[in-house]
Amino acid sequence: MVSKAKSIRGSAKSISYIQSDKVLGDAMELDRYGIVSDDPNEILQEFRIMQEANEKCEKNTISMVISPSSEKEFSKAELREIARTHLKGLGLENNQYLATVHQSTGQTHIHIIANRIDEQGKAVSDSFISKRSQDISEKIAQEKGLLTAKDWRKINEQTIAPVKQEIKQAHDFAKKRSGNLQDYSDMMKSRGVKVSPTINKQGKIQGFKLTHEQSGLTFKASEVGKNLGIKDLLQNQVNIPNLTQPYLEIVK
Repeated sequence: MVSKAKSIRGSAKSISYIQSDKVLGDAMELDRYGIVSDDPNEILQEFRIMQEANEKCEKNTISMVISPSSEKEFSKAELREIARTHLKGLGLENNQYLATVHQSTGQTHIHIIANRIDEQGKAVSDSFISKRSQDISEKIAQEKGLLTAKDWRKINEQTIAPVKQEIKQAHDFAKKRSGNLQDYSDMMKSRGVKVSPTINKQGKIQGFKLTHEQSGLTFKASEVGKNLGIKDLLQNQVNIPNLTQPYLEIVK
């Protein structure tokens, strides 16, 4: 279970965002407290009534995203419980809030917009709020026997490390046998790795991504190896057209 929380300057746009689930249209409303309207602008005005009592607090809204787990399907009641546990842990359970569920990405996640200002005009503390939110997620995962974020990181590292090693081996093979970027791309392709140059707004190449075709995993070159990338290719006399300025210095 993973969660992120931060304080923001509330807006109708941020409220509208959590109410829409892209491909699926309207997001599923999970829970609400202290608000009546369904219109983003009107909900914002309801928040503003409380926020007028504390005009010094500029970042007067808390935004949260909670990704429960891909291990099981959660009922609406379970998702609501997870949302309320986070709100309570952050001291927001009695503040105005709206919680929705997005599912269009294939990974169910909860969005929450909460008023940071309570009925007395006091601003709930946002100190280390993202860490506190993640600590709540870790505790819930442990209580429910689910994998924690730390567990997932270990699993991902164990899964991804061999893939990165294969990509690096392909790179080391291709860079020594290529005269230009097309040669390099073809040789990487023959070893099951697709090379996708990253082009900036000026049409110049500023990097590239590498896709391990068997696993479907994509990485920036720098994510595979510290010294793996355009600079490494140039130092191995691989010709690359339309480079950004920093790399032209290496060519000279």
